[in-house]
Amino acid sequence: MGSERKLTLLHRIEYAVVRTMIFFAGLLPLRYALSLGAFLGWAAWSIFGIRKKIVMMNLRQAFPDRTMRERGRIGLHSYMNSGRFMLEFARQERMGEDYIGKHITVEDSAALDSLKGLNGAIIITGHFGNWELFGIVNRYKLGDVAFLVGRQSNKLVDGYINGMRSIHGIELYNRKSAVKGVLKSMRRGGYVCWLSDQDAGDSGVVVEFFGHPASTPRGAAAFSVKLGVPVVPALLVRKGKGPDHRLVIGKPVYPDRSLSQEEAEKEVTQNYTSQLENMIFRYPELYWWAHRRWKTTGLYGVRKPKST
Repeated sequence: MGSERKLTLLHRIEYAVVRTMIFFAGLLPLRYALSLGAFLGWAAWSIFGIRKKIVMMNLRQAFPDRTMRERGRIGLHSYMNSGRFMLEFARQERMGEDYIGKHITVEDSAALDSLKGLNGAIIITGHFGNWELFGIVNRYKLGDVAFLVGRQSNKLVDGYINGMRSIHGIELYNRKSAVKGVLKSMRRGGYVCWLSDQDAGDSGVVVEFFGHPASTPRGAAAFSVKLGVPVVPALLVRKGKGPDHRLVIGKPVYPDRSLSQEEAEKEVTQNYTSQLENMIFRYPELYWWAHRRWKTTGLYGVRKPKST
């Protein structure tokens, strides 16, 4: 079994650390947990400088008209938000229907009603706000929801995290089961959510993101064109420093049947990417800027040629 992931001692230690951290974080009252998360994010940025150089490069690409100080402030608050998100994730099992009703509002109820009226849709979000809570919110707002997830190298951590993700009845698809899973969900009029805002390498479709070409996963657009279902961009916006969030739903993007498959996929991808960009522009401090978003298109320097 060449694809089987072997467990090492380091994997077991990592798993034990993750379980322990999540257990103790879950014991804290919610407000204290969020404050601790914000502090950890502050330390990661201000003391340890984790991926700080990449963040500042990305912010310079996205906001060339802003000062270094302004971009630094966005980076700091992005890390603090991510710290809050991680501590919230430790409480994932408690975020049921009552929690959603108390802490989540919808920016446009008509947009939600319209989304409910669709006979199947792909919902695209990004590494923004609390993207794990985003899945739970959609589960309780829409009902039949699945989430496309990546795979961790540590299969113990991978299984544990996916168990926390699926505890609210969210069906999970990985890359191997994605095709069958998405087809199954669309046939029954369900919704499949996934993140589509990271560099997709040479297999992606290149579209504009903050005025620069960026390789973007083509999966959502490919399914949309093949099945004729819309892609709906959406984000969960944190309100202030606490646990309250607002669900922001974009406009459904339908494939243009008059275009070739490649052209239609690019148009769909550009449309939903532009909508996500507009939302991120409004709340840049809630976006996770530490990805090399423009890696494939060479904005971090000259790319090395692929080996043959």
